[in-house]
Amino acid sequence: MDMETVSQQPQIDERRALMMSLQAMLDLDMLKVVAALMPGERPITALADELGVPPSFSRGPLGRLIFLEIVAVREVDGRIFCRLNKQRLHALNGALQRLSRDLFASERPANAAEAANVDEADRRVLRGLLRGEQLKNIPSGERLQPVLRWLAAKFEPGRRYPEREVNELLGRHHPDFATLRRSLVDYRYLSREREVYWRVEGALAAE
Repeated sequence: MDMETVSQQPQIDERRALMMSLQAMLDLDMLKVVAALMPGERPITALADELGVPPSFSRGPLGRLIFLEIVAVREVDGRIFCRLNKQRLHALNGALQRLSRDLFASERPANAAEAANVDEADRRVLRGLLRGEQLKNIPSGERLQPVLRWLAAKFEPGRRYPEREVNELLGRHHPDFATLRRSLVDYRYLSREREVYWRVEGALAAE
């Protein structure tokens, strides 16, 4: 016999549904329901008895997950079965990714060059090298200098930085932080002594 869907939950706003679903996934009782359904579909009565929750469409952790459509219920020959709604989980994951992109896009400029405290000549070079705060590549020749000035400006004057912290700061902008670190020292934007670094006084024109 064909299986017929018996849950007809009202539609709710995507962001509200996402937040409610994330809250549900932080609830231990609801996580137990999800874990119990990982192997596959189960009768609702057996699932409820095992977990000690109401076999309800409107009460308890099982009812909440059914409302959020994380758990789907279907009827076969008068018996109701529960299963994880993988399509719903996939849709929620997509909604979370879209929300994350929207939030990050609103918090920072599309290209860090526009917010950089550099002159227009350096900004023109940086526009072609940056994707957000990330360097697409480490340039050579004359195009390297604007990058080094942009990076040197991120170090506070007078402050000493251990090498680990320098690597962490530079690694936010390109994975080859060692090359960037050496270049900053070689071009005298940073000084170094016993794995401690500091910005050279007067290295930037604005100082």
